[in-house]
Amino acid sequence: LLLFVPFWRFVQRRDNRSTPEQADVETTCMSSQGWFSVPEDRFFHRGHAWARPESGDLVTVGLDEFAARLVGRAERLLLPPAGTKVGQGEPGWRLLCEDGTEIEMLSPIDGTVAVVNPVAGSEPSVVLEDPYGKGWLMKIRPARLRANCNNLLCGNVVRRWMEDAASAICDQLSLDLGELAQDGGAPVAGLARSINPDEWAAVVRKHLLT
Repeated sequence: LLLFVPFWRFVQRRDNRSTPEQADVETTCMSSQGWFSVPEDRFFHRGHAWARPESGDLVTVGLDEFAARLVGRAERLLLPPAGTKVGQGEPGWRLLCEDGTEIEMLSPIDGTVAVVNPVAGSEPSVVLEDPYGKGWLMKIRPARLRANCNNLLCGNVVRRWMEDAASAICDQLSLDLGELAQDGGAPVAGLARSINPDEWAAVVRKHLLT
């Protein structure tokens, strides 16, 4: 007992020191039905694009994991060159798929494109694998960021919105694939083709609001 008491106090001190670090990790991302990660440090457009204000009066923009999994592998990302003006809720970039289909996505904010991610343009697979990190698309100099943010989703609203989107996809999937995903498996790339192989592009455009 005399040996156990100091040992227990030592363990408790280690646990208390590790608590803040663990809390940081746990609050970095929220999850929706175990399917799609949703970082808390950015704003989301209902067309499944995200925006994160950065230092230096720039906003980093990309597509979310839902969009990446829905579309699947893309042949190219057609990004606007630096200097191009984009508008919130208007076409901002396009995904060129293997069969030649082009899918437009909406810009989450108004502004002027300052920088385009060369990795995303030359290696579109990185967008699917890491849409919130190396797969960012552009940095935009915003025109009216505060007003734009009022039209975007953040916090718990994002979680509920993504859960609704995941539920809608789950309802459309085949029974076997739906059960597999609900058991904790990651969603396959190209979910839209699993829902409707012939009209998959229409499925994508419905969810991306284009």
